[in-house]
Amino acid sequence: MIFLGCDGGSTKTELLLTDESGQMLAHRVFGGCNLAYLGEDGLQKHLQTCVQAVLDDAGKTAADVTGAMFGIPLYGEVAGTEEFMPRMVRELLPDCRVLEVENDAVAGWGGSLGGKTGIHVVAGTGSITYAQDESHHACRVGGWSLMFADEGSCSWVGRQVIAAFVKQADGRLPRTVLYDLVREHFNLTENDLYFAQTLQIDFRQDSSKVAALQRIALQAAQSGDETMKQVYRAAADELTQMVAAAKNKLSFAASPAVSYAGGLFHAGDLVLKPFYEGVEALGCHIVKPRFSPVVGAVALAARQLVDASVLDTMLERLEAARPQR
Repeated sequence: MIFLGCDGGSTKTELLLTDESGQMLAHRVFGGCNLAYLGEDGLQKHLQTCVQAVLDDAGKTAADVTGAMFGIPLYGEVAGTEEFMPRMVRELLPDCRVLEVENDAVAGWGGSLGGKTGIHVVAGTGSITYAQDESHHACRVGGWSLMFADEGSCSWVGRQVIAAFVKQADGRLPRTVLYDLVREHFNLTENDLYFAQTLQIDFRQDSSKVAALQRIALQAAQSGDETMKQVYRAAADELTQMVAAAKNKLSFAASPAVSYAGGLFHAGDLVLKPFYEGVEALGCHIVKPRFSPVVGAVALAARQLVDASVLDTMLERLEAARPQR
């Protein structure tokens, strides 16, 4: 049997082809596959190019693929994607026995928990939680909007940096180390109001830049800034609320496992300590992420066709062989 996993995203599309032993047959990383940028025709052509390149690398054809899972951004978030995307992927792999198409958050869940039941929290540029219980009932929480929601994400922390800086610049709040760090980062050697250009023009043209401000928050917190320390505690609380909502929506047979991924967690104990405490208070238990999202996609492609013990060995071997980026 041969399995194909695809972890799609706005910035990259990663594909991995393997057999049931976990031998990596092909691995490629391409540009992003966001429907909002490419349109339906562009997305279909992009994925066709990606899939064909991976098959060619392995000397295989579409007919050789037994199971496949595609995690694609905006699936289930834009009207018509539940019909268009599976139809598009089926045209690429018409003979595939098991073919799953889901939101890219599901591939992250599959990798982090190794295809097993539990709750997966992502706090990167945005934030989202995906969960699945023993009855295969699933739900998602969050992931609504980088601008208006995605609480607890790097973008959310970035917005708190902006809010604190402008108040400190005005004198509405006492100035802390954060004030100096923001001025240094944006080279504000003269008028603080020049920061308005960044807010009104630069960030509007690329809202993902707000997420990069999380690094300033981290630097400030590590330097003792209590305001930013509190922001990380608040972020952990927001993420804990997402776990609670997911747990309440489903029916877990026992204490659910909770895993996590994303750049916010690189802040270490500033966010992990309160997050761990909050999750455990919910009657859940934390598990460290096991595999990458693309290996998670393979897990979901194979879990109906491979025994659990064989699947674990297969995934361990794949993760070890996958080039780290």
